[in-house]
Amino acid sequence: MGSSGSHRDARIAGRLYVVYVVLAIVGGALKSLELSLVGTAAYFVLCVQLYRLLAPVDRRVAFVLLPLAALGCVIQGVGMVGSDRDLQRLALVFFALFLVALGYLVARSHSIPRAIGFWLLLAGISWCAVVMVPLPFAVAVALQGFGGLSELAFALWLLFGGDAKSRPTRGDVAANR
Repeated sequence: MGSSGSHRDARIAGRLYVVYVVLAIVGGALKSLELSLVGTAAYFVLCVQLYRLLAPVDRRVAFVLLPLAALGCVIQGVGMVGSDRDLQRLALVFFALFLVALGYLVARSHSIPRAIGFWLLLAGISWCAVVMVPLPFAVAVALQGFGGLSELAFALWLLFGGDAKSRPTRGDVAANR
């Protein structure tokens, strides 16, 4: 990553991904509403950290991450408390749009592999399709898996990547001609 601060921010985001995933899995496995709600709150904290990490790429687009995450988390939480599957499904639309914006920022970043950004962006579009278009079950599961794997790759990069030099900017490439 470009600086030790952004390197540290990436590691914090990676750790927050782990906390979120553990809470989500354990909450789901134990059918614990409380753990699941704490997991949803942890996801929002992760999103704030991702904003901190990616705001230097494009502050306006990074800012969009926050209301998308907040709306997704609040709607999901209300849906979980009320056992309302339709609300929980609606929350996925906001999370999908969040992934699109996140993917754009990651792809534009000069310190995170562009392929991860495109993968996240496509995952967000895939999740929108899963929520909005009636798809065969196998296709929906495959698209959801595609999205999950993109976030796993991003989380692993945040935890362990970033020690290599940043990708050159267009200006760097032009100056070297």
